[in-house]
Order: sequence, then C-alpha cells, then structure tokens
Amino acid sequence: MTNDEKILQFQPVTIRDDMMFGTVMADPEYCRPFLETILGVRIRKIVYPEREKTIGLSLIAKSIRLDVYLEDDEHTVYDVEMQTGKNRNLPKRSRYYSGMIDLNLLIKGEDYSRLKKSLVIFICTFDPFGYDEYIYRCGACYQLSDGSYRSLGDDAWKIFVNTKGHKGNVSGDFKNLMHYILNGEAEDSFTRILEEKVSLINSDDEWKVGYMTWAMKLADERREAREEGRREGHEEGLREGQEEGRLEMARKMTLNMLRDREPIDKIAKFLELPTDTVQSWAKEAGLLT
Repeated sequence: MTNDEKILQFQPVTIRDDMMFGTVMADPEYCRPFLETILGVRIRKIVYPEREKTIGLSLIAKSIRLDVYLEDDEHTVYDVEMQTGKNRNLPKRSRYYSGMIDLNLLIKGEDYSRLKKSLVIFICTFDPFGYDEYIYRCGACYQLSDGSYRSLGDDAWKIFVNTKGHKGNVSGDFKNLMHYILNGEAEDSFTRILEEKVSLINSDDEWKVGYMTWAMKLADERREAREEGRREGHEEGLREGQEEGRLEMARKMTLNMLRDREPIDKIAKFLELPTDTVQSWAKEAGLLT
C-alpha cells in the first residue's frame, strides 16, 4: 500500500489512542499543564520528555516501553500511560515499571539515597478498582502492631486516574479534563487547546502514514497467525486457542513481538491469547524473568 493510500484509509483518532496520547504529551507545552491538572501541583518546567522511551537492562530482563517518560525541574521522574482496556495485571505492571525506572536511573555502585522520586501514572478510561474514586494514589507503607500504617518514604508512587470517577476532592479543571478524555468534548481553555493539537496531528499526512504503518503491522501479524491456523486445519483450535498448529504460530508471533518490545497485554489482545500463556512463552524463551 502506498503512502497516499494509507492517508486515504486513515480515520482520525482521539487522545485516548496510545500513539496520539504519546505524540501530544511529548510536547512539554501540553504535558506540563496536563500533569498539573492531574496532580493538583505546579510544575515549573519539564526538563525532557521522551516519546516511548525503551528501558532494558539485560538480555533476559523484560524491557518496557513507556508512552511518556519525563523529568521535571525537581528531578521527579514520571511515566504516564493511557489505558483504554481493562487489564487484570495493571497493578503488577505499575510495580514493574516503577522498579525498571529505578534500575535505569541508578548508576552501578551509586548510593540508593540518590534515587529520584518517581510517579507511574495510568490514565484509565475505566475504574481500575471499582470504588468510583477519581484518583487512586498508591504508595508503600509499613504496618504497626496496632494495625495502623505509616508511609515507608521510598518516594515511589503509582497513581491510577479513573476518568469515570465521581468521588474525591478534585478541581473543576480535573473534571473537565476527564470529560474530554472520555467523550472528546472540550469545555475549557486547556481542553480546547488539547483538542486543537489532536486535530492538528490528525491532519498531518506524515503522522497519518506512520500511524497506518503501525496499525497495519499489528493487523498483519494477527492475520498471519489466523491464516496459519487455517492452513494447518485447526479451525476449532483457532476459536478455542488450544490446537497445536495455531498455538505454535501464535507462539512464534509472540516471541517476535516481544523482541520488538511490544507489551505483553497488547500481544495477548492482538493474538487473542490469555495473558498467562504469553507470559509463559516469554519465560520459556528467556524474555521474561
């Protein structure tokens, strides 16, 4: 397919799309006020944003690809992710992301006291825990004998934002931003600016080609796995995810996608496999510890 054909097939996407979200947030002009609205604090300056920063520490460690990775003027490191599909591994993913960020930041032999404050932020278009809160802030604590808890003070936070929430003391700007993410309706100056940026990106032919190339690659990999299953005569196995021919092809595609640093949950979704199966294959191939 030519680039012109890809442009013709492109359908505009919203800020909920992973690629769109990463593109918008890679610009500090939008990322800084976005974080300020979410966290309710002022950030003087974004030192450096990086689009889809890949962190990998060894050949056997599972690498992660961050939608938006940045650091502010107070040396707090953020990973900001858009999540549009329910994922039962979201809490453990946040734990892994936080740990990988720390290992990437600390030079060998450097004292642990030099670890920076880190925030892993998931913007969820669903309620990740089911309590209707706008924001779930998760930090490490230790428990006393009376059952009370105290902060551990490790400065590693995980924040889950629920765009569908109703509970909690949040600003009107926060609510407007959640409404915009969820429904695409801009109701204040910042969300209107965001929508203008999204529209501008959607109209950029070079970006359209990149987006369609990425989308077609994923679709082709999924189609190839299905067609291989049919050629092997395992239609029932294709539906149930159990027959040897289809699973072997799916396993090969899984390993290729893992080597391309695709997240496990996305691989499972595109190949229609249980997440546990993808994790098991990754471990067997030494791609997940």
